Amino acid sequence: MQSRWVSALVSTSLLALAFAAPGQAEPAPATVTEVANAEATAPLPASTAPQAVGAVIRERLLADAKTAKEEEAADWQALIAFYEARSDEPIFVGRAGYTSKAEALIEEFKKSADWGLEPSDYDVLDMGADSSDRAELTPEQKVEGEQKFALTVLKYARHARGGRITEPSKQLASYVDRAPQYIDPKKFLDDLASASDPAEVLRGTHPKHAQFEKLRQKYLDLKRNADAAKEIVRIPAKGPKLVPGKSHPDVALLRQRLNVPVPAGKDGAEPDPTFYDDELAAAVAKFQTDKGQKPDGIVGPRTRAAFNDIDVPSPERILANMEMWRWMPDDLGDFHVWVNIPEFLVRVVKSGEIIHEERIITGELNNQTPLFSDVLETIYFNPRWHVPQSIKVNELYPGLARGGGSFERQGLRMMRNGKYVDPYSIDWSRADIRNYDVYQPSGPGNALGIVKFTFPNKHAVYLHDTPTKNLFNSEVRTFSHGCVRVRNPMRLAEVLLEQERGWTPDQVHETQQSDPDEVAVKMERPIPVHITYFTSLVGEDGTERIVKDVYGHEERVKLALAGKFNQIAKGRDHLAPVKFSRVQYQGPDDWGFIFGGGNQNRRYKQNNTSLNDFFNNIFGGGGY
Repeated sequence: MQSRWVSALVSTSLLALAFAAPGQAEPAPATVTEVANAEATAPLPASTAPQAVGAVIRERLLADAKTAKEEEAADWQALIAFYEARSDEPIFVGRAGYTSKAEALIEEFKKSADWGLEPSDYDVLDMGADSSDRAELTPEQKVEGEQKFALTVLKYARHARGGRITEPSKQLASYVDRAPQYIDPKKFLDDLASASDPAEVLRGTHPKHAQFEKLRQKYLDLKRNADAAKEIVRIPAKGPKLVPGKSHPDVALLRQRLNVPVPAGKDGAEPDPTFYDDELAAAVAKFQTDKGQKPDGIVGPRTRAAFNDIDVPSPERILANMEMWRWMPDDLGDFHVWVNIPEFLVRVVKSGEIIHEERIITGELNNQTPLFSDVLETIYFNPRWHVPQSIKVNELYPGLARGGGSFERQGLRMMRNGKYVDPYSIDWSRADIRNYDVYQPSGPGNALGIVKFTFPNKHAVYLHDTPTKNLFNSEVRTFSHGCVRVRNPMRLAEVLLEQERGWTPDQVHETQQSDPDEVAVKMERPIPVHITYFTSLVGEDGTERIVKDVYGHEERVKLALAGKFNQIAKGRDHLAPVKFSRVQYQGPDDWGFIFGGGNQNRRYKQNNTSLNDFFNNIFGGGGY
């Protein structure tokens, strides 16, 4: 028995060894003499010595270190260091039960559902409160109670920071390049120990983002009013066009749906809810704009259909969005760029206020725009377009292998080791196109337009201009190969450079026009860029705005939170190396098909191809 307690006294020397990563240098272990001396001098712990509790917990955690899950390892190390620093004094268990600190935390555990967590995940031993009129707990009970409670409170902190889904990019989809934003567990324990209100410290582990709290309040509202949820007013799918200045019974429904009051009657007449007035027309036009329709205020078949394309309020959807906020950095940046994929919008935010907003186009379903955060480093005017490996292998190589003559007509150039190469002088039955740099020079027909915004990342994604402006009129705009196209990128450049460098719009345009070749403007202070996927957004008035789950990430998060990981369709790993298969192509140059308008059931003659056809297809514009 004595040797077990002695090992606890020397176990801290083994801490780094127990949790050491493979290949990490091992610390010098305690010598036999040191252990013997400890054995000779260390007294057996008495049941009344509270410091013994922490010693046993440290010993246990060290003994079981190799069994800790990856997400638990940091908690275990923190707990060992925590008890060692406080001379093994327990914090949660007293002489006969839980301390007042622990009791306050238990009450907060019971409220975890209010934060979108699952209360059953935070069950602790039923020991009751510490009291002088109760029998003293046994040493084993103290150890069991303290260890269980400490690990539970650390688990709560992990879950509050998104740790229920530990690796979104592996468990959901490779496009979800987010991760839990864990806090320092040792500091968290220290804060709990010194806090007069430990429940406040526990609540403080949740995200501080305003949108997270608005979603939480909406979630609580849905829970409170689940039985009395307001039925959404639907507009009849069939009916005449509703035109401002006219009356129709459906106008009254329209008014209810958009929450527009009935106008006062003229000359003392009774108010007429069926009359289509200007205020209602403005509300309809805004609805049409949000749905990607022409904002003319006329309610025809398409607008009627849009009114009936309804997402019913869903607590599960809100919880999924709250979970994705848990993966966001604590500090988004006082000045930052926010791309939200499901809304197809890019926003510039300063001091919490949106100062600029514009429509975007994102990646198609098979080439999605990934979710991640980085920093904007450079704005390029008149950029070159460097062809990605996937497009070189899957789109360009087949035509070259056939011996076709369309490469130069597409305005492309090829280099290797810094030297220009004639693509028609290469034996493509032997060469690997991945070893060549293919790019499109700057110019009016360049696929990236006149400006791009780069924040170097492993996904090779950036924001840029596009010549296919008509696609911005669509409600769902998943047309690119993964990059984000901006409807008016020059205005975005003006907003960013005004804030970052104090430039005027004229200076921005002069820079763009100063050189026909690529001009790089490096940011003097990097600007955070956040590409997100929020399908539920709550306004200042508490109204929830719901957008379509275009990539299915919301559904993946909902399945994960329900523990149904085996039902998640993860899709392909978009970061996997591009596979190159050398195929013996036969027949004439078929680039007219490859670079055509996107209709896979037609074959285009070579002389009908054009640069625009090519890039429409490459960037998802063909056929739309």
